[in-house]
This record gives sequence, structure tokens and C-alpha cells, in this order.
Amino acid sequence: MSRIRRDRQSGQSLVSVIGLTSVVALLVIASLTWARSTTSQGARDVREDRALQAAEAGLQQYISRMVENPGYVSQYVDKAEDPRTATASGQVVGPGNAWPSGQTQWTYSGPPTTWMPLDDQRFGQASYSLRVNNENGLVVQSTARVMPSGGKNPVERSVQATIAPISISDFQMIANTSIAYGSAATTEGKLWSAGDISHAGTAKERLYAANYVCRSGGLPCSNSQATNSAFTKGAFDKATTPSFNDAAPQIDFTAFTQDMVNIKNAAQATGVYRNDGTAKAWMVQFLSSGSVRVWKITGNPNLETSVGTLQCPETITMPGGAQPFYMYFEQPVVVGNGNSVTDSCSATSGSRASVVDGQVTLVSASNVYIGNDIDYETSGDDVLGLIAGGEMIMANYTPTNLNWRAATLAQNGQWRTAAGYSGNHGQLVFRGSTATSNGGYANMFNSRSYLYDTTLKSLRPPLFPTLEGDWDVSKWREVTPPS
Repeated sequence: MSRIRRDRQSGQSLVSVIGLTSVVALLVIASLTWARSTTSQGARDVREDRALQAAEAGLQQYISRMVENPGYVSQYVDKAEDPRTATASGQVVGPGNAWPSGQTQWTYSGPPTTWMPLDDQRFGQASYSLRVNNENGLVVQSTARVMPSGGKNPVERSVQATIAPISISDFQMIANTSIAYGSAATTEGKLWSAGDISHAGTAKERLYAANYVCRSGGLPCSNSQATNSAFTKGAFDKATTPSFNDAAPQIDFTAFTQDMVNIKNAAQATGVYRNDGTAKAWMVQFLSSGSVRVWKITGNPNLETSVGTLQCPETITMPGGAQPFYMYFEQPVVVGNGNSVTDSCSATSGSRASVVDGQVTLVSASNVYIGNDIDYETSGDDVLGLIAGGEMIMANYTPTNLNWRAATLAQNGQWRTAAGYSGNHGQLVFRGSTATSNGGYANMFNSRSYLYDTTLKSLRPPLFPTLEGDWDVSKWREVTPPS
């Protein structure tokens, strides 16, 4: 019995060993399968991250080209860009080739076909493909692909961002001299000064002063108070770390001359250009219907105090939507009038306020005079840039209370009210941006409000001066790759 019992025990032991071995084998197989799955998933996760980094690198590559040549997008199809098809002509231009002049819109078709390699890595080769759109700002989409070593199941990710050169309209005030704000002042935009900024009020954005930023004592500032807690977004001057030279954009008012030349060329090509030796000046009134009236001014008026004689008007229809419109005048320009004036052919009479329906930049090689209110037909959709080669002047014939809106530049003079008139008007409300070579004043008004127009952060007047080498990247987001 004992032997039989031992024989049975031996058989049971063999069965147990075989069973245990099978279980161990199954566990090993399961462990190896899990390990391979985990390794594969880990590798894919790394490729996902790598693809996102590669897409960002492609975006930065394109930005660097735009910094070197702001006209790059309208001159070339990038080497990493998919072929463009010109909307107007149907011409297809491949990567690395010149883009035809005058073709302002284009499309792409299908999924990406152009892939620019970055470098080889453990988890495969990374490459990127670009598409750009300039209809509503310059939007760049960079799609990256990471191919595993086996050549199967590549990973693609795509990022998109709006890029734009930093414009002088991004600042509430740019002054080529020292500027001061009292304790009742509130500034909503960035301030830049080639001298001092004395700000005793509320500053909601950054301050940049080549000399000092101070809170008290008026001008000139005796020392730096840039670290004062009142400057919640920061202030930078020659004594701060980083200093003004490192933190602030460098601004040269003489460089704006080329911007004015560019606008002049655009006005001569597609907009309004006027140069008439018999004209004392030109009056302009923007209409909410999307048009603009232009009168030649004759006689010999002092444009700070009198409009002069208006000749018969010409009405010009501006392009709609986001299409830019340019106006350039060799003589002074008066934008509206607050007093009653009838033109020489009795076609129009009374005062002339403006409502801008479009995206417009107007330049006078001389002075620009503000004679009445200026507003936009649709806030956020319309914008006006006013550039004076000389001064920007609010005339004495404005309404008692003046409310106007624009991005402005006085390249070689002041931003001011009519000289010799102090306190003979009521309230001034200005909403926009100001760049002035020699500072200015508005003491013609008893009450003055200077507000930054936040529309200018996303909608720059066409060809309005930008700061060379400084670009802003906004609206960065991950998007679905093109298909």
C-alpha cells in the first residue's frame, strides 16, 4: 500500500511540476507581452512629444525668416511649405520658389506633401511642413511628422500661431522726449520714452524710459523709481535689471520715413494719392457707408483756426472687408470740421464728423488737423491710422467736446491742440495710440482723457510703422493636421 501510495504521490508531483511550469511560462509570456506593449506605448509617447517639439521648431524657423525679411511671405514659398495655388490666377508655385507679385491670396490642397527634415533621433526621423495664411493677420501652421525606425505608423502633430511685427500702434504713447502723467491719470497701454517718464497715476501696462521712470517730483526725474509697486506690469529704465536697452524695443523716428514711402507707393497703385500745388490742403470725411469724401481746400487759411474754401467733393468707395485702403497727400490734411461750412458747389454743408468703415491708413507729408469726431462703424473690424510728416493738431474749430479714435504718428513735430487757445473747449476723449517726436499738449480742453484702443493689439492699420526685428506671437494652439 505504501508503495502504491508513493507511486501515486510521484505522479501527482510530476503533474504539479508540469502545471507550475506551464503557469510560469504563461506568466513570462504575459510579462514579455506587457513589457513590449509598455515599451511600444512609451516610444509612441516620446514620438508624440517629439512631433510637438518639431512642429514648434518649424514655426520658429518661419518666424526667423519673417524677422530677417518682413516681406518674405509675399515674396517666396518657403522650402518647407506646401505648394501654393494663387486664388486669382490659379498658378501653382512649389516650395523654395519666388511667389508672383500681386497675388495676395492663395490656397493649399490635401494633406501635407512637403517635409523638411530636422534631425534623426532614436525614435525615428522628425520633419515638418508649413502652411501660411495672410488674410486675417499672418497665421502660420506647422505640422510635424515623426517616423519610427520601422517606417510604419508615423506620428503627426500640428501647431498654429498668429505672428505679427510689433507696431508703434501697440503702444499707447511713444515719445521721442520726456513725458509726464499726473495723479489722476490712468494709462491702459504701454508707454515708451526716449527720456524720462514721470507717472503719478495708474499704469496698467509696462513703462520704458531711456533715462528714468519716477512716481514723484515731476520732470525731469531725479532718480529711478521703476521698482515702485504701483507699476504692476513692470517698468524699465537705465537703472533697472534688465535695463531699458535690454528690455525695450529700439525706436528710431527717422526710420518711419520708409514706412511712409511704402504707403505712398500703395496709395499711388490702388488708393488715393493727391499732389496739387494749387491746394492749400485737403479735407477728408469718412462715411459709415464704406466711402470717403475728399475736398480740395483753397485760399490761405490758418488751418489751426479756419478751414478755408472747400471745392466740390469727390466721393471714393473703399474696398470692403479686411482689404487695406491707403491715402497719401503731399499737402496738409484736415479730417472733418466742427463748424458749419458749405462747399463751393453747395453739394455739402454743415459740420463733418467721420465714421470709418474699413481698414485705412492716411498720410500727409505735412500736418494732419483733426476738425471733428472720428469713430468706427464696427469696433474690432474697422481701424484708422493717421500719419503726419509734421504735426498732429486738434484745430480750434472742433466741437466743444471732441471724441476721436485712431492710431497716430507725428513724425517731426508735436501731438497738440491749436496754439494760443487754452481752456476754450470742454472735454477731449481720445482713444487710440500716439507716437510723437516732440511731445505735445492739449490744454485747449478743460478735461482730457487719453485711452488706449485695445483693438490695435490685434488689428494694425495697414502698413502702419513697425519696429524692425520685433515680432509678436499670439493665439498659439495645437490644431488638427491638414487632410
